[in-house]
Amino acid sequence: MVDRAEYIRESVHFINQFMMKSMQQHAEEHGVTVPQIRVIKEVYIRKAISVKELSQNLRMTQSTVSDIVERLTDKGLLIKTPNPQDKRSVTITLTERMLKIIKESSPEPLNKVIRETLSLLEPEEQEIVEQGMKLLVSAVGKKIEADGMGNIEEFFHPKEKCE
Repeated sequence: MVDRAEYIRESVHFINQFMMKSMQQHAEEHGVTVPQIRVIKEVYIRKAISVKELSQNLRMTQSTVSDIVERLTDKGLLIKTPNPQDKRSVTITLTERMLKIIKESSPEPLNKVIRETLSLLEPEEQEIVEQGMKLLVSAVGKKIEADGMGNIEEFFHPKEKCE
């Protein structure tokens, strides 16, 4: 029998793989890659950001992020504007076209996939899943703080938090 910690770790991995596959499918339908979607999402959340900040936030190399930004700029989805304070850096923002695409694709594809998945459960079961996730996230937050890794707020983007 698998112990509880191993089961939860494997379950989180399984759910993450499912979400990545769903995101990949959605990305391909729109002619972009998953890494490109990650960059777009981060720029959307931050409104304006440098390549250096993008690479740090996404845990990608600066050259990888620069290549992705270049491709998305060529597709007319991002804008690079020289930073007036630092002539060597640029600020990355979304184009109006990209903002319109995001607005029209609401609800967010991954939220839609999760909603569809949850709809396979009875309402009481959905409540149990939500309560379990809240408990797990709370425990992870306590562990983050106990281990000196900051606080849970640093791990969540404000727009992604559950109410």
